[in-house]
Amino acid sequence: MIPKQTRPNFHSYVISINMYIAFSIIYYIPSIYFIFLFVVDKSKMELELKCDKNNRIWKVFQRLDRLRKDKDRCDVLFKVGSDEILAHKNVLSANSDYFDKMFAHDTKENQSGICEMKEVDAFCVKKCVDYMYSCEIAAPFEKLGDLLHVATLLQLDEVCSGIVKLLETNLSPESVFETRKVSKMFSLTNLEEICNQFILDKFEEISKVDDFGLLVKKEFVNMIKSEELKVSEDVKLNAVFNWIKFDSRSRKKFADDLIGLVDLSKLSLGYRRHVIANEDIVRKNADRLFKFSMSVMDFMNITPSSVAESTSKEGIVVFDGKSGYLHCYNPENNSWFQMQEMNEEMTDECFSAVSVDDFIYVLMENKAVYRLNYLDEDATWEKMADMLEDHGQYPPAVVLNNNIYVIGSFDVYLYNDIDAVEKYDPDSNIWTRLNNMPQPLDGPGSTVFQNKIYCFGGHSSGQLLNIVNQFDAEADVWKIVGHMSEKMSKVAVVTVDESIYILGGLVEEDCFQFIKAVWRFDPISNHWQSLNPMLVARCWFHAHAIEGFIYAVGGWHKRGSFEKYNIAKNKWELIAIPDGMKFMIQDSVKIKLKN
Repeated sequence: MIPKQTRPNFHSYVISINMYIAFSIIYYIPSIYFIFLFVVDKSKMELELKCDKNNRIWKVFQRLDRLRKDKDRCDVLFKVGSDEILAHKNVLSANSDYFDKMFAHDTKENQSGICEMKEVDAFCVKKCVDYMYSCEIAAPFEKLGDLLHVATLLQLDEVCSGIVKLLETNLSPESVFETRKVSKMFSLTNLEEICNQFILDKFEEISKVDDFGLLVKKEFVNMIKSEELKVSEDVKLNAVFNWIKFDSRSRKKFADDLIGLVDLSKLSLGYRRHVIANEDIVRKNADRLFKFSMSVMDFMNITPSSVAESTSKEGIVVFDGKSGYLHCYNPENNSWFQMQEMNEEMTDECFSAVSVDDFIYVLMENKAVYRLNYLDEDATWEKMADMLEDHGQYPPAVVLNNNIYVIGSFDVYLYNDIDAVEKYDPDSNIWTRLNNMPQPLDGPGSTVFQNKIYCFGGHSSGQLLNIVNQFDAEADVWKIVGHMSEKMSKVAVVTVDESIYILGGLVEEDCFQFIKAVWRFDPISNHWQSLNPMLVARCWFHAHAIEGFIYAVGGWHKRGSFEKYNIAKNKWELIAIPDGMKFMIQDSVKIKLKN
């Protein structure tokens, strides 16, 4: 029998069950309610359709654009002179704050539906209205200024930004002045600065366009005097002549002042000759002609003398590897004489030679440099500062304004072409690195013309080239100025008056094919002329010009051969080497002979 205090109480169970049910209902009713609502309301939900909004918007605007052709469906009429352009207020308001404010208030245009525009280009107004219907706009370059004016009035910011970008990306010597004019008109400071810098960077090309002559004198003078203008004195003076000639009647009175802005001592000798012979501003004015003539004398270091002096004679020195001596050829009497002994190192290694003043400089393949005072019979070779770079077996060297320039060539140890350029100042015995060539180049033929260095052909990255490179040493700038008719390297090049002569060369490096061909090149007119070929095919040799003749001396595998070219007669002839003087010519150089 269960004790009384532990016996189950039926009423207690009933009460517990009821309380559990009540608690469950209170706790779960909200969830059940929301589930019920979800099930019941699902059928009433809005389901989003997937549509191409951009395509829909485009179609709507296309239809609105077609509706413009129906005058009855349009509520705006633009009047620009005799032209009329239809449109819709809502479309205009949606595109521009200018129209949104106009049609949101009780304005004359809103009441009448007529927008009259004066002193604007009708073509540009139509382009802007068309843009508000199509988001597309195009105009000729010469209309961009007018289009910017209209787009600014109508507050079409995207169009304005697009026009400014177009003006900047389409800058050219022909467009820069008009673009700068537009930038000033609309206070586009950044664009104006870009134009000003473009003019300085492209000054040589820009000084030849018609708009250059429209510059006022003050602006032209500031441009010429600008320290940021990095061009030669030749280019500056040519710009002065172009500016004066644009309106010579009113501007020739400024000639002396403007020519005074140019340093005549830095003009190339060839350009000075051209000015004296062809520029009436100088040629027909005694004072100016005198100044230019004196500058030529100064350039050539001709000192005054009360007694006429005999002209200096020139000869050709050959480095004879067979005898180990220098031998000099005098063209005046067709004679030879022996000079100083070669440095022992020169008989074992390849080198290049140039002359500066009374010295012969030899540039070795191991970067060593030696010089010899050739007028002193007792002089010996003097060691100078080494080159900074390895320019290969025959460092391509040229002399400009008494400085030696070494350009490119081939590194036999690394077996690659070289783009390095360096300058040697004999007075200070210092080498200086300059800007590299546009591409590595082995075996270019080099010469100086009108104070610039010209390089012809060469070998680069396994390919022969026919390019003509020009180096402005003063500005330290390279550029390509022409092309030869044939790809070649290791040519000989020499300047005579207003022409450059290119001789021989290597046209197929794998087959070692040397040629006899000779060309005359006019750098001013970019004209090429084929001349009578040499009698002997040559490459890797030097040519020298003396009193109407060009001398081709030696060459790879032709080291005992020597011939001359009569420029006037276009004729070649071999120079006889005296018996007992069988040369092995390693290099040659032109020198001044004692009187």
